[in-house]
This record gives sequence, structure tokens and C-alpha cells, in this order.
Amino acid sequence: MIRSLRKKFVFVAMCSTFAVLLVIMGTILVINYKGIVQRADRLLQIMEENGGELPREAFGQPGGQPQGEDGEFTEERDYSGEELSQGRPELDRSREREDWEPMLFSPETPFETRYFSVTLDDDGKVLETQTNNVAAVSKEAAEIFGETVWKKGKETGFYQSYRYKQISQEEGTMILFVDCARELESFRNFLATSVMVSFLGLFLVLILVLFFSRIIFKPVAESYEKQKQFITDASHELKTPLTIIDANTEVLEMVQGESEWTSSIRNQVKRLASLTQQMVTLTRMEEGGQKGEMCVLPLSKTVREAAEPFLFLAEYQGKKLELKIQENIFCRGEEKQIEQLISLLLDNSVKYSTPESTISLILEKKGKKAVLSVTNPSETIQKGDLSILFERFYRTDASRNSETGGSGIGLSVAKAIVAAHKGKIAAYSQDGCSVAVAVTIPCRES
Repeated sequence: MIRSLRKKFVFVAMCSTFAVLLVIMGTILVINYKGIVQRADRLLQIMEENGGELPREAFGQPGGQPQGEDGEFTEERDYSGEELSQGRPELDRSREREDWEPMLFSPETPFETRYFSVTLDDDGKVLETQTNNVAAVSKEAAEIFGETVWKKGKETGFYQSYRYKQISQEEGTMILFVDCARELESFRNFLATSVMVSFLGLFLVLILVLFFSRIIFKPVAESYEKQKQFITDASHELKTPLTIIDANTEVLEMVQGESEWTSSIRNQVKRLASLTQQMVTLTRMEEGGQKGEMCVLPLSKTVREAAEPFLFLAEYQGKKLELKIQENIFCRGEEKQIEQLISLLLDNSVKYSTPESTISLILEKKGKKAVLSVTNPSETIQKGDLSILFERFYRTDASRNSETGGSGIGLSVAKAIVAAHKGKIAAYSQDGCSVAVAVTIPCRES
């Protein structure tokens, strides 16, 4: 049980860590990608405003040397302190440029950016290409780029590593392309690095969680071990006084005859002995310490034989037990535990069903599963899921001293038996007037 809890703790901790990392890294990657798109779209907007070009004036002068009217750099010159104090116009423009969208561009942007444009008519025929500012794309390749993008009909998007934008003009459509290869490659590298770092981080967290889970669950394990030991010791200690009480009661009956009081003593002794035995059985099964020999057994035959004694018990109490058992169903399990499971379910149904009611037991095969259901009418049940019935000592009635004499631990033992056979058990009420307990276990071929 402690091992199972520890595994669940590690699983939940790792899932939580993975979810947090996924959200953090996903957010960073989305912001990074949107930054690439935003920068490219802004460049395309500047190109659109300037007829498909990126003028240097739009970004300020580079390097600190002013340009001449012919576009060439003038000769380098030194400025005096007075000139510097009065300010240089080109440096002022550069400074203004730096204040404008500082995270996207710099004065070097028009020299670093690779771009080209293609103009097509309304029929998609290339009219003009401009590839002076790109070396990796020839005129023929630019025409193919333009025709392909024009056929897509999308205003903006990516084609290979180029961000494009279509602009409607009087003579046709101009398609602008900006090279984003460097940014996209950087994004891919960041993505790969993020994935590797995340998995490495998860591995380190797993090691830490495994280490600290031992420390966290150590007090729980010790407490649970003490609880198990107490139950075992208490059961052994109770056996002797219960045996003595039972023997003394028998002597009293021999001397004075059977009476109401001696019968009550015997019933309570049997009830207490059964309770202690069930508690020990449940504790051992939850720890996997009470495993019989697992083998392929005829489930149909086992269920029928275990249910037959309850036909007479139900009839004695004025009730009726109906058996609907499909033949030739086999499963892998321990025969005595399966018999105990059937006894617990039917004993519970007979005890808590309404007077003069009909109890049904159905065993059928559905796919690769054997489904066993026990249904009985009940006056003290609520509609819906009834998983709480499998809790230890739970009783549907308010009094623990009802006439049924149940201990409230039988269904807990049944749940442990089903779990040992890798099955599932559920309790529910569809109408609020009856309760059904359904057991599903894997089938095997004969």
C-alpha cells in the first residue's frame, strides 16, 4: 500500500512539473516566434511604404559617418569638442531611430536585411522582379516564389524561410519577401535546446522526488506497519479470550440449558471472531502478503458452487435469489478467494435487501472481461455512485448495532480480492431503490 501511494505521489509530482515546464517553455517559444513575425511584418510594412525598398533614412545613418548625396560615405573626419557639443544632425537622427522601436531595428538593419520583390499582373504573370538586395535568390527563383505565393491567395505568411506580403496595386500585385532564415534557425536551435534542457530538468526532478519521497513516506510507512502489527497482535490476543468465553458458554448450556443469554453470547463471539479474521485478511491482502496459487479456473462453476448455499439462506429469510450464470467462462485466479468474494457479495445482499425481495446474481462475458453483478432492493440507499460502500466499517444505516449483525468490512475485503485479480469493482444505484455491485475481471481461455 505504501509503495502504491509513493508511486502515485511520484507520478503526480512529475506530471505537475511537466505541466509547469510545458506552460513556461511554450509561453517563451510563442513570444519568441511572435517576435520574429512582428519584426518581419514591420519590415514588410516599411518596404510597402517605400515602394518595395528599405531606405537607410528610415533607420538612421550607420556607423557615425554621414552620407553624401550620391549615397556613398564621405571621408572620415574628426569633430572638435565644440562641434560635438553643438550636436551632429546625423547622430541625432540615429539617436531618434534608436528611441523608435529599439527592440526591433537598429541603424544597421537595411544593410543586414535580405529582401526582394516580385510584381505580377491580375493573371499571375510576372511583370517585374527586384533581387538587388538578396544573393541567395536568383531572378528565376524569385519568379517561382512570386507565382507560388500568388496562387496561395494569402495576404501574409511564410514561404520556406521568407516572410511575404501581397500588396494590391493598379498594375497588379506586388509581393514583398523578407529573409527570416537566421531568425528561424535561431528559433529552432532555441526550441531544441529548450526540449533537451526540459527533459534534463525532468530527469533531475525525478531523482529528487524519488529521494525525498522516501523521506516523506517514511513516517507513514512506520505508522502503517505499526497499525498492521497492532491488528495482527490484537487478533491473536483476542482469540484466546474468545475461545474461553465460547467454551464457558458451552459449559453453562450443558449445566443450565440453552437460554436467550447464552445464545446472544455465542452470536457476539462469532461476530467478533469473524471481524478480527476479516481485518487480518484485509491487511494481508492490501500488502499482497496473502496470495494463493493463481491458475486458470472455471469461473462459472466456482460462482455457481459458492452461490448455492445462499439459495437456502435467502429462502429461509423469505427472499428469493436468482442466478443467471453464463457457462464456460474462465479466469486466472485463486479459487478460495473467488469463493470468498461471492460469499461476501451475496451475504451483504441478503442482509441488506428489503423483506420478501428478489436478489439477482448475473455472470456474463463481455469481450475479454467477465462481468459479475449482484443486485438487491434496498430502502437505505441513495441514487448515484456508491463507492463509499467499500470504505472500512461504513454502514448505510445510522446504527452499527442493527439486526443484520454486519461488521461493515466485508465489501472492503471484496475490493481487495478484486484488486488482487487485476479487476475492478463498483457499486451504484440507478433508481435509488436498489443497489448493484459490479465486478469486472479479465477472462482466460480454457
